[in-house]
Amino acid sequence: MSLHAIKVTYVEDDINLGMVVKDFLEMQSYKVQHFVSAEEMIKQEDSLTTDICILDIMLPGMDGYELAKYIRKQDSNIPIIFLSAKDQVQDKIEGLKLGADDYISKPFSTIELDLRIQNIIKRSTNAISSPTTLDIQLGNFRYKESELQISFPDITINLTKKENQLLSLFINNRDTIIKRDDILQRIWGSNNHQSSRSMDVYLSKLRKIFVHEPRIEIINYHGTGFKFDTSKLENQ
Repeated sequence: MSLHAIKVTYVEDDINLGMVVKDFLEMQSYKVQHFVSAEEMIKQEDSLTTDICILDIMLPGMDGYELAKYIRKQDSNIPIIFLSAKDQVQDKIEGLKLGADDYISKPFSTIELDLRIQNIIKRSTNAISSPTTLDIQLGNFRYKESELQISFPDITINLTKKENQLLSLFINNRDTIIKRDDILQRIWGSNNHQSSRSMDVYLSKLRKIFVHEPRIEIINYHGTGFKFDTSKLENQ
C-alpha cells in the first residue's frame, strides 16, 4: 500500500477552468488543492505541504507574482509553475526572476501541463536526493533519504521534500534536543511567524506517520525545541 500522490496546490480564480484542470489532474492521480485567490490559499495552513504550486498570475487581490514571493519566503524549494493569459516576453522574464520553474500561456493543453509537472518533479527530486545517503532501519521502519521514502511492514510512504529534510535532521540528531530556531534556520532559512507555523504543520505530518511505530516519539520541549526520541526501541 502506498500513500503517495503528487500534491498540487493550484490557485486559479476562473472557477470553471479551475474545476476542469483539477478534475483532469485528479484523474492522473494527483492530489489537488484548488484555491480561487492567494488570500484563500494563505489561510489554509497545509497549503504549502505540497510538491508543486501552479499559480495563475492575474488573481484578484494579491497577484500570482506576489503570491510566489510569499511562497518562496516560506519554502524556497517548492517548484512553481505560472499560468497566464499574457504571452509577453517581459512577463515570462518577471516570472523567471521570481524563481519560477515554468511558465505556461493560456489557453494550454492539460496533457502538456501534466507532462511539465512530471518533468519538474523529476528534476526537483533528483536535485535533492542526489547528495543524500541515509538508509537506516530503526524499529519497524526503514528510511531511505535518497528516495524520499519511509517504509513500515504494511505501508510505504513517499515524503515531500520538506518532510524528508525534517526527518533527516531528526534521525541524524536522534535522542538529542534540537532547538526550534536551529530547525527553522536550517530548513526554512528564517524563524519568522509564517515559517514557524509551516514547521508546526510538518511536525504534525511526521507525528501522524509515526503512529505506525509508537515506540518513536517527537517530543516538544516548550520554549526549547524538539527531540526525536528512540529510547523505547530495543537493540538499536
